Amino acid sequence: MTSPANVGSFVVPGTAVEKNDDDNLGRGVVESEHGVVATVVGTLNREDGVLFVIQKTDPIREIEVGDVVIGEVNRINAKTAEIRILHVDGKPARTLPATHLFADIFVAKIVDKFMPSPGDAMRKRDLVRAKIEQLSPMLRAECRSHDDLGVIKAICPACGEYLITSSEVPDVNVVCERCDYVGFRALSNGFGHGYEIPSDSTISKLNRDGERWSNESMAFISKDGERPYLSPLSDHRRGSVHSIPKDVAKFRGGLQQGGRGGGRGGGGGQRPRREMHDATCTMCGTDTKLPFQPTPGRPTRCSPCKEKVDNGEASKEELAAERIVLNKARESGRETTGMKLFIGGLPYSTTEEQLTEIFVAHGELKEVHIAKDKETGNSKGFAFVTYKSNKEGVAAIEALKGTKIDGRKLTIQESKPTGGRDRGGRGGGGRRQNDRGSGRRDRR
Repeated sequence: MTSPANVGSFVVPGTAVEKNDDDNLGRGVVESEHGVVATVVGTLNREDGVLFVIQKTDPIREIEVGDVVIGEVNRINAKTAEIRILHVDGKPARTLPATHLFADIFVAKIVDKFMPSPGDAMRKRDLVRAKIEQLSPMLRAECRSHDDLGVIKAICPACGEYLITSSEVPDVNVVCERCDYVGFRALSNGFGHGYEIPSDSTISKLNRDGERWSNESMAFISKDGERPYLSPLSDHRRGSVHSIPKDVAKFRGGLQQGGRGGGRGGGGGQRPRREMHDATCTMCGTDTKLPFQPTPGRPTRCSPCKEKVDNGEASKEELAAERIVLNKARESGRETTGMKLFIGGLPYSTTEEQLTEIFVAHGELKEVHIAKDKETGNSKGFAFVTYKSNKEGVAAIEALKGTKIDGRKLTIQESKPTGGRDRGGRGGGGRRQNDRGSGRRDRR
């Protein structure tokens, strides 16, 4: 049997420890049913009648608010950039718990400049210096409170060469010496210097804080948090001087045909001007304008309130008051918006004319739409029927219970706009009850 460890011995958790009758137990030593044992790795010591272990390994150290971290941009989302924390000033990253390995940086906390999307100021694989400002429910960081915060190293998305700073072109502060890539980054004074930042560095001035984008740049930066690939400046694979992918060019062409105003073609020209709609902010009640038609019962917020919610700064009282407004609007808008019904279990041979004949007997219809496969044009076995009146839609559900077409019993219920599921019919089983496919027809 192994002898208990004496003072000065190296111990690990579970090592039996020799204790004097008058010893008190300190850090790293406990008394169990099998005797006194060590609970940590280190050297056994005694001081002033206290037996304890001088720990030889770093304890788990959690990140605290105010810590400055170095992270790699791991993901670009519509409104946040996610960084993987590689280093914490004064705290070895290897001892961080798993819940403190990632942090989000909201677009409004990246740089003191109008920035619709975080992809317009940093890219995947960029190294960033940021300061932690929130711990729960998730880590949040920011890069705009100090000139030393921001991107400290970046590689060219096109060729992999390290980017260098430049001030020769408006709205551009980084360029690639190997290829023709140019772009914008929310630069730290430490860009290109690593962890140590020279005290006289003024690189962050290239961010042009507070300045407006030029008209030429406004045609390229992303709008309203749209997906990064729709904007050359926010695309992590290319810069503003690289050609736009064919699928994106096609998408832009469709926007220009359907939107207001002119603009150049889909091969890299100016994005068409969006039509703005009058609205009232559901949080503060002020008049505002939105690039989409407001829907009763859905949040329509002005820019300050939207930023407040995105940053988690909206109070519980404000959100509760907004919910009351939304509920009232939802109730009052039910009759004006009508009711959309989900029809499942359709025979694949069913036509929209057949459905119209069945449902028009119970009220005025706005739309009848059978979902079809985009490639083959064949029916998917489910459809949507929209009544102008909510009451007529409710009455139709009740009146048409048990309706059959070609011997198949239909599933008829209110469509869930957020993607509810129906498991009753062959066509509707497991499918989302929202609009899909093309070829809608108005039945007025």
